Amino acid sequence: MKLNRILAVLVAMAMLLAAPAALAQSTITVQGVGSVKVKSDRAGICLGVRETDTELAAAQTRVNEKIAAIIEALKAMGVAEEAISTNGIGIYPNYNYDENDSISGYTASNTLYVTVADVGNTGAYIDAAFAAGANSLDYVEFSAVETEEAAAQALRLAVDSAKAKAGVLAEAAGLKLGDILEIRDSADSGYVNGDFYAKNVAAEEDAGAGTGVLAGMQNVSATVSITFALEDGE
Repeated sequence: MKLNRILAVLVAMAMLLAAPAALAQSTITVQGVGSVKVKSDRAGICLGVRETDTELAAAQTRVNEKIAAIIEALKAMGVAEEAISTNGIGIYPNYNYDENDSISGYTASNTLYVTVADVGNTGAYIDAAFAAGANSLDYVEFSAVETEEAAAQALRLAVDSAKAKAGVLAEAAGLKLGDILEIRDSADSGYVNGDFYAKNVAAEEDAGAGTGVLAGMQNVSATVSITFALEDGE
């Protein structure tokens, strides 16, 4: 009886040791990418004031007065106060290099970052700011906030892309795809923003036809990595 038990244990151990080899199978891992374009629904405007004077206090005073006027002009157009923030403040001396590098004056600057939802009026906000005293526009950037549906669609497209790629590779190798063993959503999935507008000009009394800005589209993308089992193609 004891010998039978020993034999049974040995057989069970042999089966366990053989299991990994029996379960081993060929696999293939591929990446799939999907993307969907959506309309921009947010604009970020970085603009401000730069003033130069022989006296630092005078330059700062003009900058502060114009920044206050810009904020009031934007608020009058419906921009919420919390959507306006300071982006940067600068003070630096101007040197007269022809006279022993003496300081000839000072330049003071203050830039604001303004976030607006009605992207179609981006140009109008810029014009209003310049009319109130702005004399520099560093950049305008666009983004999309409502992207949940587009992100889900991009993921589906990424999975379809991975399946198609894996199918081609398997067929070329004389095999066929089996079950999906693993799916991973890449941490690099995100948004590509190619909409950008910038200029740096002096304020003018006549703004002409105004500033034309096109918001464009945003690209919502997703990347997945999928591991498939491979089976005999016969």
